[in-house]
Amino acid sequence: METMFENDYVRVIRVILVRGQRAPTYAPAAKKMVRIQLAPGALYGRVSFSDNGAPEKANVPVDENIDEIRVELKDSVKSRPRELDAVKIDPRRYKVVLENGLVRVVRPRFEGREAGLMVTHPPRALPTLTDIQVKPMFSDGRKDERGAPAGVAAWLEEETVQTENARDVPLEVVLVEPKG
Repeated sequence: METMFENDYVRVIRVILVRGQRAPTYAPAAKKMVRIQLAPGALYGRVSFSDNGAPEKANVPVDENIDEIRVELKDSVKSRPRELDAVKIDPRRYKVVLENGLVRVVRPRFEGREAGLMVTHPPRALPTLTDIQVKPMFSDGRKDERGAPAGVAAWLEEETVQTENARDVPLEVVLVEPKG
């Protein structure tokens, strides 16, 4: 288990355990968490919510391979209603896969070299499902280029942005948006 990052709102952990491996002692920063499956196979990219902490018991062998990113929800994020909500503005690319009173999880997908519409994202954790290379254009006209390999996560503050996939293959990430 590796802590990828932590702030006042979330702690993000990458968990890789091999079948039969004993789970290490692990104290979640919060019992409420979003789990994103990275293990290849039928469950790849599956998102689930848990409100009772880590699923495995410490020092007990796991009965299946686990490769996932866990976003532990520590505190709510103060955000405001967004006129350019990605799910409403660009529903072809942005799909809500989980929502409750604590969090909204959105799964964007961009085809190769595809650009989306100008949307506003709230503060969020962004785990990557594929390698990504994007060319964002911000509402003030600034342009940037960002990239990351599959299986990592970052925290991004609120921003209004148009995303362009700079690769020839589809881009898939997960947006974990703690609610205020």
